[in-house]
Amino acid sequence: MKRKKIFDFLDDEKIADQIIDFNHKNITTVRFLIPAIHCNSCVLILEKLPQTHKYIYDSIVDFSSKQVWITFNNIEYKLSDIAKLLHNMGYHPSINCESIDKRKNHTNLFDRKLIGKLAISFFCFGNIMLLAIPEYVGAQQEDLWFVENRNFFRYLMVILSLPVVIFSFYDHIRYAVLGLKKHILNMDVPISIGILVLFLWSCYEIFCDLGSGYFDSLSSFSLFLLLSKIFQIHTHNEILSFDKNYKSFYPILITKIHNEKEEKILLSSLKKGDLILIRNEEIIPADSVLMKGNAILDNSFITGESYLINKKIGEKIYAGSKQKGEAILVKVIKNIDHSYLSLLWNKSKSNQLFQKKLFYLNSISAKFSQYFTPIILIITLLTGIYWSFSKDVLKIFHTVFSVLIITCPCSLVLSTPLIFGNIIRFFSKKGFYIKDIYTMERISLVKTLIFDKTGTITDPNKEKIYFIGKIKDEEKKIIASLLRNSSHPLSQKILLELSVNIKDLYPLKNFKEIIGKGLEGIIKNIPVKIGSSKYLGIKRQIINENEINQTTVYVSINNKFLGYFVFRNYYRKGIKKMFKNLKEYKIFILSGDHNDLEKKYLESILPKSSKVFFNQSPEDKLNYVKKLQKKGEKILMFGDGINDCSALNQSEVGIAVSENPSSFFPSCDAFIQSNCLNKIFLFLKISRISTKLVFINFMISLFYNSIGILFATTGNLKPFIAAILMPLSSFSVIFFSIISTWIVSRKLTF
Repeated sequence: MKRKKIFDFLDDEKIADQIIDFNHKNITTVRFLIPAIHCNSCVLILEKLPQTHKYIYDSIVDFSSKQVWITFNNIEYKLSDIAKLLHNMGYHPSINCESIDKRKNHTNLFDRKLIGKLAISFFCFGNIMLLAIPEYVGAQQEDLWFVENRNFFRYLMVILSLPVVIFSFYDHIRYAVLGLKKHILNMDVPISIGILVLFLWSCYEIFCDLGSGYFDSLSSFSLFLLLSKIFQIHTHNEILSFDKNYKSFYPILITKIHNEKEEKILLSSLKKGDLILIRNEEIIPADSVLMKGNAILDNSFITGESYLINKKIGEKIYAGSKQKGEAILVKVIKNIDHSYLSLLWNKSKSNQLFQKKLFYLNSISAKFSQYFTPIILIITLLTGIYWSFSKDVLKIFHTVFSVLIITCPCSLVLSTPLIFGNIIRFFSKKGFYIKDIYTMERISLVKTLIFDKTGTITDPNKEKIYFIGKIKDEEKKIIASLLRNSSHPLSQKILLELSVNIKDLYPLKNFKEIIGKGLEGIIKNIPVKIGSSKYLGIKRQIINENEINQTTVYVSINNKFLGYFVFRNYYRKGIKKMFKNLKEYKIFILSGDHNDLEKKYLESILPKSSKVFFNQSPEDKLNYVKKLQKKGEKILMFGDGINDCSALNQSEVGIAVSENPSSFFPSCDAFIQSNCLNKIFLFLKISRISTKLVFINFMISLFYNSIGILFATTGNLKPFIAAILMPLSSFSVIFFSIISTWIVSRKLTF
């Protein structure tokens, strides 16, 4: 009865509000800290919740922070029901005042518990070894006193082994049972079999006075498993978390309103109580309250449901919502949570129409982990059958349990994340921010590159803007009032050029923006349109021949053509050399421009096999990516993240290029700072090398396991020695990963 009521306090609205990340109508997303998450099998079990429970829509685990995000139907389930479900599965959620108020990571506490276990295991191991020494040196044959009192020492070893078995139950046996219940043969199964049979056989020998058992092997096995586990957790928390620079400081700027002035601030600087401006297509980065404007929100990045929600002034807006319409002013009510945006970035792909298939490298890792346990169990069974013909029970025992102990898939599981994790950390220091190791795998394997032109390979900071036509101060204010609501780079560039004070801007009605074409709205009861000549329905006007080589943005006020802004394009520094270095790749340029002269210039600096396509709408770019993929091409695309979001999402890897991105683009797999674009050749080269390093790591680990199995199956390896050698496989993989990636990052200088 107590268990049923243990989580009832979560149904209190005030408490629930503090731990819920999203709540709208019948959909709720909640985050729980689960200290019991200890391996990839735990992640697999928890992420399969939507398959086994109809009203759980999504379950995502962050291994490094030991947190799980669950999206569920709040009509069918209460918050307490989800917590009870996790508890009954063996994954008790850690919920207390500190975790509710501050959402702190409790992995350090979990590490302290592991260290406590390690201390006790070391004490038991040391004393069991001391008690076993007399029999090692033959005291049972020569020392009459020891022979008479041997049972005292043996029973003491049984008692000292009990904490070891209890810890093993907590760390391995129960997870093996959980996995079997979910029809998963995880790596805890062979470990659990080895521990249980070692203990039971040893007890049988002692209680029947047949020998001293194998408590020395049992205690050493448990001790080295704990050492390996602590080392792996340290690896995940310190190495695989990359840098705070990557996890906590995304390269994006937020528009903050301070003293009625707009200023750009880093996302990391955003605080509770700040007023921020959210434009069309921008993501709300923190839980906020609507203060001004008409909020039309798209929550598809959170829920996967692509419907729009209207919010009134004073209503709460959850982090991750995307504004669809005019600019709104919101007040931040919760401090920015970078881990939630990390989750949003990783989660968004699964909620899009275009899902990306993992390449073979990750498939090898996943398949090996999946088939490793059955293979080891089969080898163990065959070994036992073979040695049973010798009728030597002791030999059967030694060989079977040496196989179970010496084989551990941890090193193979660590190979991919260690290599790619270190490379991602190195890249983040150089201005290239990659989402995860799976993206890293895809980057290392693509052979086709697609570049957008405007804002990607051109430098907007060096562009000069001219207005062709006549424009009055009042018209500038009207234009600025419309442009302020758009996050498009050209809109922001013109807005900056107009230099209109925020106090002078007018309210806007019926705002509408069509990505890649233009925007419109009603200001002072006057219709205003800005965009391409086709969008405004007018014939393109050219004042002189040079303007055909430039980007133009047309303006109409009150259905009358006013004139147009002309952008003189400047290509980024080092672009010519960059294309020369990329000659081994297939290169395509897809641009929305209409400039034939500029097309000829690009063709002159690109490798001969490259192709340039102008006058491409966002839909055209998307369709072209699909066309190439049907031919078997693996695409890496560079774009500005706004016009190109569909094509970027469809590509195997989509990279947003920006000076200082003023928006968060979950549809992209990576960000690259614009001044680092000319170094993309080095990034790609290191990515390819990292793939080779992963395979070398695989070979090292496979070689180690194969040699260990060979010695174990032939009866040349005792369980005690196997327990000592087992963690060395993981240590060798980790050592190679750190050293090799360090050498590569130093050798290929930027």
